[in-house]
Amino acid sequence: MGRHNYKIWLIPAIIIGFNCLAFIVILAISINKESKPSPATDTVSGDSPVSFAGEYETEEAGQAEGDRTGDEPTEPEEAEDKPGLDESIYDDEVEEADQGSGYVLLLTSSDSDLRVRIADTNGGDPSDMNWTVTVTRTGEDQEETDASSESTEEVYETTGDSGDGILYLDEVQPGSYNVVADNGSGIVESSSITVKPRIRYTASAGIRSIVMQESDIDAATEDTGSTPEEKESEAESQGEGTEQPSGISLPQGTLGIDVSKYNKEIDWNAVRSSGVEFAIIRAGYRGSSTGVLVEDPYFGKNLAGAKAAGIKIGVYFFTQAITPGEAAEEAEAVASLVNASDLSLPVFLDVESSGNSNGGRADPLDKAARTEIVRTFCETAEGLGYDAGVYANKTWMTKYLDMEQLAPYTKWLAQYRAEGPTYEGDYSIWQYTSNGSVDGINGRVDLDIFIK
Repeated sequence: MGRHNYKIWLIPAIIIGFNCLAFIVILAISINKESKPSPATDTVSGDSPVSFAGEYETEEAGQAEGDRTGDEPTEPEEAEDKPGLDESIYDDEVEEADQGSGYVLLLTSSDSDLRVRIADTNGGDPSDMNWTVTVTRTGEDQEETDASSESTEEVYETTGDSGDGILYLDEVQPGSYNVVADNGSGIVESSSITVKPRIRYTASAGIRSIVMQESDIDAATEDTGSTPEEKESEAESQGEGTEQPSGISLPQGTLGIDVSKYNKEIDWNAVRSSGVEFAIIRAGYRGSSTGVLVEDPYFGKNLAGAKAAGIKIGVYFFTQAITPGEAAEEAEAVASLVNASDLSLPVFLDVESSGNSNGGRADPLDKAARTEIVRTFCETAEGLGYDAGVYANKTWMTKYLDMEQLAPYTKWLAQYRAEGPTYEGDYSIWQYTSNGSVDGINGRVDLDIFIK
């Protein structure tokens, strides 16, 4: 072939070669672009699906486009409000701190008292430790009638006589308290509580106006409570004897008397000098015939005289109530005659036969009704702020009253025996004779001993 023809075919060959090279370059660029992330999509970790709009179908994958720099893929940042794994929870010191001391201070209060209990969450006995309990009154939430608003502090060296890790405090003033228990070995527990005032009932309005004086009634038919002579006669009929005090073997206790209008004028200083330490004074009675409420005509004098002589005082009321409502009324009558602050002993309901030859209004009551009356009197008296109790002889406590229902109240037993009572139930005061003699009182007087 000639030189001229060679040059003609050289031109198409160059063009074809150039085109092939350009195709290879374009193909390489295209492959390289496909290997880079698209600016219209987000980086996905794993196999998270992507929608055609470039948004993730799960909220936790990926990150916002504005958080990326350049085209390099970045790890998604963790949201600030999501808790991460805190490896410190596996640290021994942190775990020990979380466990605490193993003791919990529990405080409860009901009706003006405070109960402090130290509980061991590990099952141990907190009473084995010598806890010091500090009770601090902060001075808040006090009654308006409470003159003191200053903080007070009391320290107790043990957790109570029961040895059970519990401290009982009675008659706590209302207010806010902070309690701290320290075992002396670095374990200190504290807590706070508010003590509410004791709830008291108030006597019915006008109750004082219906308590009558003996000058307004026929006392001979209304006041039929037993005289000392009648008590002696009843004791003889029961075969219980009427020995003089000198022949009676007395248990260890405190000597006292109980008096009413039948003892007339009393020299209380002489009574106190004779060794008498307490007196239970009749406040009044309910009439056996009409049911009228009557104040004992010597009650005011006896109350003032015994108080001035420094003798501890309790009172009693002779009942002829025939309904629980009347029993509550009798308790309110007592509350209208004497303040609880004047008494060291309970308010007793005197339960016995009317002594009326025609029968008293309450004599026909059965055991259940009579027990309900005594219980209602005691409940009402305690609601009014007084301690309450029941007075009766052995026969009545055994046959005519259900003493189990009256278990919460103080028992004043009358039984005249030189060898001591044969009554097997619980009692705190024993009236051991109605034939006693005491300086300052003319004639017979009932003698009592407070044995517990």
